[in-house]
Amino acid sequence: MKRWRKPLSIVAVIAVVGVAYFLGLSGRNGAGENTAAGLPPDPGYAARDAVVIETGYDGRERYRLNAKVIRQRIDSNVIDLESLQMDYHPGAQGEVPGEKPAKAPDPDEIWHLSSDRGEVRADGDDVQLDGNVRVTGTLPGGNDPVALETTSLRINTPTEFVETSAPVVLNWSGHRLGAKGLEADLKAGHLRLKSDVRGTFTPK
Repeated sequence: MKRWRKPLSIVAVIAVVGVAYFLGLSGRNGAGENTAAGLPPDPGYAARDAVVIETGYDGRERYRLNAKVIRQRIDSNVIDLESLQMDYHPGAQGEVPGEKPAKAPDPDEIWHLSSDRGEVRADGDDVQLDGNVRVTGTLPGGNDPVALETTSLRINTPTEFVETSAPVVLNWSGHRLGAKGLEADLKAGHLRLKSDVRGTFTPK
């Protein structure tokens, strides 16, 4: 009886492989293919009351996002945010590799931002804010506190570049300026209002 054990084992393995092969063929040619094609795409992760933290090249915190709801979009490598609050530290990234900083960074500089919605690219470099965007910080090139209101704003964190083509309102030191579109290079300390600039200036 012992001499039959090995041949019987080989036959059993061949039978299992044969069944698996035919099952695989039927799955590819029949309902299996339809089932695979009908599966919904991976929705990615989702969370409530979430925090997203991005660090700069020098290892310090570049920004911290607190969002009521956060969702990942697998198809576009984008993270959606709802009801967000953001603390942004433009002096914390150090320098972009190969680029000499335009001015010495201020490690204590901080901008507070909020909006109804937002998007963050998977690499964390681009942050898009939409809906009731409010920003408070220090006016580039000076020490005066400034408040900005708009409907849309994009921030590229490594270059510290902020821009929008939407209408904006700036308030600082009793002055109020409105314009259509804004560009701000926080690293160089430059701010430019694009067009339709109008405002009021209160004497000190």
